[in-house]
Amino acid sequence: MTSQSSRSLIRTSSSRALRCSFALALVLSTPAALRAQQPDSTARSTPADTSSRPSTHKVKAGDTLWDLARIYLGDPFLWPEIYRLNTDVVEDPHWIYPGEVLRLPGAGALAEPGIAVASNSDQAAPGDTGVTEMEVESTGPTLFHRLPAHRVGASTLQDGSPLDPGPAVRPGEYYAAPFVIGDRERKRSGTLVGSTEIAGIAAAHDRDTFQNEERVYMHVPGQAMTSAGDHFLVYRLGPDLAGVGQVVVPTGIVIVETAGRDEASTVRIVKQFEPVELGQYVMPLEEFVPPKRVALTPVELGPTAKILWIHDEPQLASLQSYFIVAVGEREGVKLGDEFHVYRERTTTEGGVRIPAEQIAIAHVVRVTGRATTLVVTGQRNPAVREGARTQLAARMP
Repeated sequence: MTSQSSRSLIRTSSSRALRCSFALALVLSTPAALRAQQPDSTARSTPADTSSRPSTHKVKAGDTLWDLARIYLGDPFLWPEIYRLNTDVVEDPHWIYPGEVLRLPGAGALAEPGIAVASNSDQAAPGDTGVTEMEVESTGPTLFHRLPAHRVGASTLQDGSPLDPGPAVRPGEYYAAPFVIGDRERKRSGTLVGSTEIAGIAAAHDRDTFQNEERVYMHVPGQAMTSAGDHFLVYRLGPDLAGVGQVVVPTGIVIVETAGRDEASTVRIVKQFEPVELGQYVMPLEEFVPPKRVALTPVELGPTAKILWIHDEPQLASLQSYFIVAVGEREGVKLGDEFHVYRERTTTEGGVRIPAEQIAIAHVVRVTGRATTLVVTGQRNPAVREGARTQLAARMP
């Protein structure tokens, strides 16, 4: 018969063994739990170190701007940053082709070899314009990114020749931007009147939409003034803005191959921004002289205007959206100038004044006497809509 002390000893030993087994199981299971909770460092794309980021990328089969932004900028939604730097190469951001060399934003975009970045601490600060100054987030210097305390100084190459820092507005965005014309320009416009294609089999309907490198017939008033090699801008009509003018939306560029005298001229489509269709209008293509990319000068109490129209009339504009305001050359606006879009001051029902709040940054890509076309280059709040207030914040020299 087992004594009371023996039974107590057995229970104590069993309990101690059970506790040891439980503790051992807990220790063995802990690393697995910790490993399960540890984040996968490869699951999220992170931007490459800007000091080692290449300044260009040669497109390979399968590349997209979305993927390049994910790889180089750490965020695929920043693909417009790459597109804006390459509008002279990329016609449609949905299509890039092997062999194209694309510039990349970041440290190398402004701080290239031979470009001196000098301090500009004595630069005047903007006055109280009723707009709260807010820095729009960016992954690094971009085409229009303005470094508030720096400017691009005089720079030279090793052979002593000046280094061109690049244009502030590129030809692709200038020619693609909608703009406003008056009655005089409308009366001088011609039209696309027919296709040069001769079908072997009769079709139920004639073609009315054309692609790059296709030839069409064009008729313009004063046909004798047209010469082979002339370029014309093809456009469709947008809204007629009361008191401002007629909005025109560029769809492409054509070059005259055979100039007609008493008949239509033959032209070839060399650039497309939207579908080019029969019946669309044409006007002589203006020569574009790109302004240099330089530091902008802050403006105190610059002219203000409300957004009259947004390209494609979306509910809310986003990055790269074009919009038009009713200030222009008469107010001294120039290509490359910077505007801020903001929500105006308001007052609550209790009488508390709410300050103005910056919504977005936009830059001038086209300007006429009465109107200016801007493109959204930075956005803090998704509230760029018709009727929003804009103000000139910084000027080109």
